[in-house]
Amino acid sequence: MHSSAPGGDSGPLPLPPPSEALRRAVRECLEDLDDLVGVYTAEVAGFAGYRDTVPLDDLRGTAHASLELLLRIIGGLPLPDRLQGISEELGRRRVHQGVPLEELVQAVRLDFRLLWTALLDRVSAEELPELTREAVRLWESVEFHTVRVHTGYLNETAVLAREREQQRAVLLGRLLASDGNDRRLVEQAATALRFSADARFAVVAAPAGGRERLRSAAAAAAGPAHVQEHDGWTVLVAQLPRGSRSVPGWLEGVPCALGPVAGGLDRVPASLRVAAAVAAVLPADAERPVPLAEAWAPVAAARLGELAPVLADALAEGLRALPGHERDRLVQTFRRYAATGSVGETARELFCHRNTVLNRLARLAELTGCRPTRPAEAAALILALECASEPRPPAR
Repeated sequence: MHSSAPGGDSGPLPLPPPSEALRRAVRECLEDLDDLVGVYTAEVAGFAGYRDTVPLDDLRGTAHASLELLLRIIGGLPLPDRLQGISEELGRRRVHQGVPLEELVQAVRLDFRLLWTALLDRVSAEELPELTREAVRLWESVEFHTVRVHTGYLNETAVLAREREQQRAVLLGRLLASDGNDRRLVEQAATALRFSADARFAVVAAPAGGRERLRSAAAAAAGPAHVQEHDGWTVLVAQLPRGSRSVPGWLEGVPCALGPVAGGLDRVPASLRVAAAVAAVLPADAERPVPLAEAWAPVAAARLGELAPVLADALAEGLRALPGHERDRLVQTFRRYAATGSVGETARELFCHRNTVLNRLARLAELTGCRPTRPAEAAALILALECASEPRPPAR
């Protein structure tokens, strides 16, 4: 079967009918198509992007189809079905062969010079002015072909990118769900994600609503970083620069739960479990990354289960008998003191005298049996107060 040429009124490239001289020259070029293919192949085969990636038979075959397509469009000749879609297919084909887009476009636009020279050789001196007036027809035909090759290339690149992203997501998901002991899985994930398996990694978890913030942070990371949903959390895994041990600057101001720095890709799953435990108790008003060191009390309280109210009753029961405002004042003083470790600083923050702080801490010790000035007992009291506070979501 044959289709009308793109040069028809209803085609994608409306062109007026060619002159008889051009039509005759096109037919002669079609008869000599193998020679034109040889000239084209000899030049393009020397391109760096083609030399080691496109087999010569492949180059000849695609050149034959492309030049025939262009000659038929230029000459207003019917297009066989076998030539439909070859431009887009050429673009897709060169993606898989690794030809750079710039060299592909350069090779396609070489068609203009080749065909113009061939047409000039096949018209008489009297016909030359007429052919010159139709040069735009040749240029538009080559552009028609070039644009579609370019589109096919970009579309296929996008398809492959999505496939690679899906592969990365699957491998990272499998890694995160594992114990990190499958060395083959670790190596596959490292290759797909462009990670160094022995590097150090920041591991972050946030509620699903934080996806865009984490994506923006990942885009600012110094090394490769990946964000995806996992087990109900938005997870970020980012390779850190060599020697880095602190919270990356590009995470500052991002509300999220921060796992310990993972020393190797195989340690990322363990770090994520910590980050997820912190994310489960992350305050709604969090404004920055929160590590386990800051969230240990709510994490521990969430994991105590039925023991939590027992601890709360054992240590915080004495506080319940106080009027609400007095209880809140004692707890506030203790929390500020626990955060600073300084009576003077606590007094300044609460706008009261040092002796007032000491008296409140003494009163708290009397009611709970825990002396806030002793770290071990202060830790027990922090946990008891956490268990006695508003219920939090259970740790996952």
